[in-house]
Amino acid sequence: MRYRRPLLLVVALALAACDIELTMPTINNTNTNTNTVDVHDIVSFAPVPNPSTPVPAPGGGTETPVPLPASSQGIANAYAAGHPTQLAQSCQLVYGQAAWQFIDGLVLALKASDQRWGYMVKPTDGTISRDVIAYRGTSDNSGAWGVDVIVDLCGTPSYAWNVLGFDPAAQWAANRF
Repeated sequence: MRYRRPLLLVVALALAACDIELTMPTINNTNTNTNTVDVHDIVSFAPVPNPSTPVPAPGGGTETPVPLPASSQGIANAYAAGHPTQLAQSCQLVYGQAAWQFIDGLVLALKASDQRWGYMVKPTDGTISRDVIAYRGTSDNSGAWGVDVIVDLCGTPSYAWNVLGFDPAAQWAANRF
């Protein structure tokens, strides 16, 4: 530490004597993230905001999708507010199986009022989405509303209630196992 000033002085005098000019490169970092939906889990999800046309029913015919229950967002908001640690530790890549506590608990809280709540099955590989839940809108397991409930899953996770819409081809699962 005591040699730092004399060393800097020597370097400065050497640079001045040799007429050398040091310039540092300019670094411009720009990070603009305008994503409002985590598309990594819903690659092929093709939602329809307010489905007005009936979808095919099992065994033929058509049916009009059931809308999302009005009370669901309040139930989900209350659950998220009461479980901030689960939400903060919801990245499965970091916390493994324990990271499912937030989604599992949220789905259970919603199922207490309506059994149509469950898990979104990703169309790309048939696995359960890590941050999007599903509401079964038809009489079978296809045709579901998607709701993105975790933003920035493996960064700084935060709760959201982003209704993605109804997709007649979306797959719903009652359980994650």
